[in-house]
Amino acid sequence: MANRKRRRIAKGFSNSFRRKFKPPRKSIRKKKRNYDHETEFSQTSRKQLNTERVSNYWKERAYTAGYQAATAEESSRSVEKEMSPYQQVNKSWNHWYHSVKPLPWPVYYATAAKFAEGYCKHSKVYFGNRVLLPTDKTVAAIVMVMNEKDTILQVIEQLHRMTLHEIIFVVNGSTDESFEMIRNQSNAIIVHYQQALGHDVGRAIGAKLADSDILLFLDGDFPVLAEHLVPFIDAVERGMDIALNNISPYIGLFSGRDYVTTVKEFINRSMSREDLEANSLTAVPHAMRKEAARIIGYGNLAVPPKAQVIAMEKGLSINAPASVDVITRNRLRTRNVGPYNSVSDMIIGDHIEALKTVIDLKGPRLSFPDQIRHRQITKV
Repeated sequence: MANRKRRRIAKGFSNSFRRKFKPPRKSIRKKKRNYDHETEFSQTSRKQLNTERVSNYWKERAYTAGYQAATAEESSRSVEKEMSPYQQVNKSWNHWYHSVKPLPWPVYYATAAKFAEGYCKHSKVYFGNRVLLPTDKTVAAIVMVMNEKDTILQVIEQLHRMTLHEIIFVVNGSTDESFEMIRNQSNAIIVHYQQALGHDVGRAIGAKLADSDILLFLDGDFPVLAEHLVPFIDAVERGMDIALNNISPYIGLFSGRDYVTTVKEFINRSMSREDLEANSLTAVPHAMRKEAARIIGYGNLAVPPKAQVIAMEKGLSINAPASVDVITRNRLRTRNVGPYNSVSDMIIGDHIEALKTVIDLKGPRLSFPDQIRHRQITKV
């Protein structure tokens, strides 16, 4: 009995001691949350610091390389007379950049700017806010224009920030001052049609007229920062035949998509390219090799989804290296507003034409096997 009594007293003391000194559960959870938050903040700060160190390292190297490149060119008098100073800087940049590993885009832009700064420090050329391109190939920007007086100057401003071989504006059906504004603010090639051709026909015309290695396609209804266009050029430089705009981050869940988005994805799945999702030549900006345009056929570029199907069938390499939000920024017009508008009907019609091309190439079941019916049994 005495032992039992002593155990009860000891147990009671132990419980009262725990209640007295054990911290409440809420405070433990709070401390844990604070610890997790501090750890996450510390990791984020460490990552930012690491990125900053990498960026600073490459910027220092690039500045020195740019200055040395300008010095070497002056001493050897290797500057090509037919080149503009901006083309010469871009050529020197590529000579150096191709000797180092590819850099993440934020680091790339900072490093390229420092290279230009170092180059211009010696050569006394003012480079401004221009963006160096990661290619020695010639690049053409092909821009569709139809009544874009409110945005065209901003589009021209971004194009002038890049060292382009040629800029081609296809002005069709405009009734405002777009043509005059382009002619006054740019030395670009202007193809002018009184009647409205449609964007896709204009792209086909521009692609045929262009004399560059890489073709970059844009619309004049909203400007895209030069920095956001460079990844498309870079993808073609690295070996891609076609670089699409990755609109997947902006289209939302399948249940909320419109008919146009659905039919785009269906065409890609029909060609066994599920990885492309709803990405299509219908959306700008996109880029392609001039040779790829020739293989597809310039006339076929007038129907973008059909051109994409032909490109896949020909074995051309296609990816979507970058995303530009053209959905929320798309200019609203009377013909593209509402669930059943003329623009969406035209795009769906283009995809039906593309689907006919797929059926001709792959048969009535496209790329989808018949897993239920045993049709061979009926054959005699």
